[in-house]
Amino acid sequence: MPLIEQTRERYLRNPRLEAAADGGALLHVFAWSGEQECVLRFNLGPDGSVQGEPVATDHSSTIMAWAPGEPHPVDDPAAELQSEHQGWQVAVRHEGPRSSVVVSPPSGGEFVVWTAFGIAAAPGIASAPGGAWVGFHHDVREDTGVADVTKWIALRFVDMEGRVFEPEAPMTGRDRDLDGEEQGFEFPTLVVGRDGAVDLFGRGSHNVYRQRLDANGFAPREPIDDGHWGCRGRRVSAVRLTDGSTLTARRGRKGIEVQRFAEPTGGAPALVEAQVEAGVTELEPARTTAWSGPPVLFGDIQQHSAHSDGVGSADEAYLRARYRYGDDFAALTDHESFLGKRIGPGEWAYLQAVTERHDDPGEFATIVANEWTGKAYPGPGHKCIYLPGPGVPIISRDDVPEGRDIVEQISAQGAFTGPHHIGWTGADAPGHDPVGQPVWEICSCHGCYEEPGNPLGHRGELHDQFAKPQLDKGLRFGFIANSDSHGLLWHHGECRKRDPFRTGLTAVISASRTREAILEAIRARRCYATSGAKILLDVHVAGFPMGSELDISGPVEVHTRALGTTDIERIELVTPSGVAASEEPRSPSVSFVGEVEAPYVYCRVTQADGEMAWSSPIFFG
Repeated sequence: MPLIEQTRERYLRNPRLEAAADGGALLHVFAWSGEQECVLRFNLGPDGSVQGEPVATDHSSTIMAWAPGEPHPVDDPAAELQSEHQGWQVAVRHEGPRSSVVVSPPSGGEFVVWTAFGIAAAPGIASAPGGAWVGFHHDVREDTGVADVTKWIALRFVDMEGRVFEPEAPMTGRDRDLDGEEQGFEFPTLVVGRDGAVDLFGRGSHNVYRQRLDANGFAPREPIDDGHWGCRGRRVSAVRLTDGSTLTARRGRKGIEVQRFAEPTGGAPALVEAQVEAGVTELEPARTTAWSGPPVLFGDIQQHSAHSDGVGSADEAYLRARYRYGDDFAALTDHESFLGKRIGPGEWAYLQAVTERHDDPGEFATIVANEWTGKAYPGPGHKCIYLPGPGVPIISRDDVPEGRDIVEQISAQGAFTGPHHIGWTGADAPGHDPVGQPVWEICSCHGCYEEPGNPLGHRGELHDQFAKPQLDKGLRFGFIANSDSHGLLWHHGECRKRDPFRTGLTAVISASRTREAILEAIRARRCYATSGAKILLDVHVAGFPMGSELDISGPVEVHTRALGTTDIERIELVTPSGVAASEEPRSPSVSFVGEVEAPYVYCRVTQADGEMAWSSPIFFG
């Protein structure tokens, strides 16, 4: 298998193939030298071998996406929601909680081939005798009609009159409830043979597959990658050569991998009329209104996509948060450098543009962010970086490997950071700064890192790196919680819930759904963590809210109130010496006053269903 290796001097992504008149192909690849990006064009022989030296074209400081059907880049993130082949076009449109897949034939017009209250993405299209095959992935379950976590590819055939069909045979290996590392099937690419048979290329969570569809139905999926964790690009590029064979190019662990396959044969598949309207009516996220405390907003600001080691498109993180869960804000935090995947300026510009596209001040706020991926303990661990807005260069651990240095540099950019899964990869106490690192993440799909022995469990055994032991040593920080979801039901086999997106939430005390207000509240530590439930919590001392630093000595009264999503089993005030005061209300609502004398205090809420919340500490002295 030909391999075009990448190096730090030539980082490669997003291959695009085009058939050449000599029977081979032209391969166009985004390349980054560390200073600017360009498109490298390689001449490939029919076997995929590289002929001669590449030619650099389309020089730019950032190259974001490919124009549909054309081997040149465009400065438009929406380009990845479209595809074209021989005059046929397909696009995915998101309208609030609804997605639609729309096809336009060469003769003009538009035909909706699928629509539902759910998320569709990554459309691909290939012309065929009598029409065109369309592929896309979506998250709507076929058995219930309700959007879920795992995504799967759907195929439709559209004829010249706009009639919509699907394969008569069901797709094999289609299991939305797998509990292993390999889950889902997404980012389709289609190649149609001369007799009508179809080869479908797509990626699971950790492997790339080919699946044949012909007159006999679907063959089993065949892996064509090595299955290592999180090491592929989003989509396979494929082209049918003049001899009928297929040439593919995809991003692998070490560079661009080129592979040749025989022409798909076996006859055209049997078709049945497809139902265009999929799923059920829109589900309204539950919102709590019976709350007399200060306004509270919820969001998940630690998630991943296929741009690093997760699955799904960048858009999906924001659509899911806003329309499925009813959250108020969200962030996508793909790794800036991880497992041979460094985010260069073009990809970073793309991710920022997507974040901006979903920002809706007053209704839903998005935060520009990434995950700086340092070395595990005794190194600085992993830190999520939250930026004031777009246009700030991404900082890689390849260039800034130390925790103290990264905190200083991002502080100069107007950003701040917070360590996460601290009991697994470490908290980096020596690099802590209460201004540049005002909050620590204490709950995610990896478990709870408040203190050892927490009933939610945890991944990793770095007990001294947990939050409370570090507070006891005199560090000052607030609490946040997020999913760290990679779009998988079970991430590394960890997660106490089937839905990993509900394994951590950050709550902020704010009435304004704007990026600026959310960031300001987190900086000031007017925020708290939950295990995923939208528990409402208010904590104050002498009128000062959670996160405050007070020049007070002696005993103080701590006023708390909470409104749970079910009965609250226990509410506690935690100090360095342990639980200083508690109450067991056994009801959804509680107001509680306790007296403490300690360097800090925070409130911990435990519901009857096991869900928890932790206020940011109030510090004294």
